[in-house]
Amino acid sequence: MVKIGVGDLKARPGGEIEFKSQEKWTFLSTVSGNIPIVAPVRVTGRVTNTGKILLVQGQAATTLELTCDRCLEKYRYPVVAPLEEEYAGTTAGQDANGEKWDKVEVRPLEGDFIDLKPAVEEALILALPMKWLCRENCRGLCPHCGQNLNESQCRCDARPVDPRLAVLGELLHKKEGEN
Repeated sequence: MVKIGVGDLKARPGGEIEFKSQEKWTFLSTVSGNIPIVAPVRVTGRVTNTGKILLVQGQAATTLELTCDRCLEKYRYPVVAPLEEEYAGTTAGQDANGEKWDKVEVRPLEGDFIDLKPAVEEALILALPMKWLCRENCRGLCPHCGQNLNESQCRCDARPVDPRLAVLGELLHKKEGEN
């Protein structure tokens, strides 16, 4: 787990600490399933005590194994994600003087450690592309026979047929078979 000790920093408004971590994770858990992680997750950055919150700024980087949406082949995808999170103690919503402030996106800080793993997971997921492609010009699979068109061309008839004329095409095939 990516944990940062901030016990001393909590008492020093305006203070900063830098951090660097590298850990081996096996997968990245998402709503649609687990994505294999094939390289260590590297997290670097700094924590700043702003007086109201602890601000974490940095980046997370690793390599994931994705499955191409077009050809279904597995490929490695290096990802670098910016990391910016705010943490506040159990008295979140108040500063040191007891004054109220509204901040919805603040993560809870319990004790003297910040657990960055949830924030890192979220940042990596948000850095993923909407469509996973092994390469920009991936040709995908033949919709008729399933041949990976990146490897070789299939022998399927790729001419589009107007559905209204499909019956005539069948009649022509039958007539050719009679001759």
